[in-house]
Amino acid sequence: MLQQITPRSFFLPNDHETDRPCLGYVRGDRYALMIDAGNSPAHHRLFLDELAAAGLPAPSAIAITHSHWDHTYAMCAAACPTLVNNKTQAHLEQMSRWPWNLPAMEERLRTGEDIRFCHDCIVKEYPDLSAIRVVPGTVVYHDRLTLDLGGIHAELIHLENSHADDCSIVYIPEEKLVFLGDITCDDLHHTPRCIHQSRYDSLRRVLTELDFTRTVEGHYEQVCTKAEIFASMEEIIAETEAILP
Repeated sequence: MLQQITPRSFFLPNDHETDRPCLGYVRGDRYALMIDAGNSPAHHRLFLDELAAAGLPAPSAIAITHSHWDHTYAMCAAACPTLVNNKTQAHLEQMSRWPWNLPAMEERLRTGEDIRFCHDCIVKEYPDLSAIRVVPGTVVYHDRLTLDLGGIHAELIHLENSHADDCSIVYIPEEKLVFLGDITCDDLHHTPRCIHQSRYDSLRRVLTELDFTRTVEGHYEQVCTKAEIFASMEEIIAETEAILP
């Protein structure tokens, strides 16, 4: 069910069953921004239905935090522009050429292009694998993009991090709110799972200086405070199997 954070901002909580991440929403006086598209057209439709039930307009654009499947494979169902950084675009273009059948998916596991956790969730989310359609973004930016939604702004900021090379945050300065996507997570695609210490330290420095009080993380069930997200980052470091430079 759609959750309200402030009078202008909302999010749909994550669902662990098929790794559906949180989806965010910010309503300006002129435009509404969705954060991440969802992991399938069904997930995307659920979000739009929740907006309609709450009397909120459909999004004018969708900001994508990074290219991982659970945040992007619903982009094909979007009826508005999708905003991606240039690195995310490159990953999406590569995935758009992937064939979708079990032998091809098993081969990507063998080569390390994908990991077992994502594979298993994709199979659960898509009973018909042939329905998967990966598409690139419609608007590409480099490093940073600021949107004036009318009375409120959204800043899309690509940051160094340990999870994926293309992660961006969506910062809403007037609300002191950040949609983090998965940027504080470890590197799941490395074996063993790891933290790249220098990138993680860089991210912590930026987040420390950023003026926010609340965060929505891609796979947390509730809004976190700034202190809570830093405590979570310390827990991730403690639980991670390998620490790399």
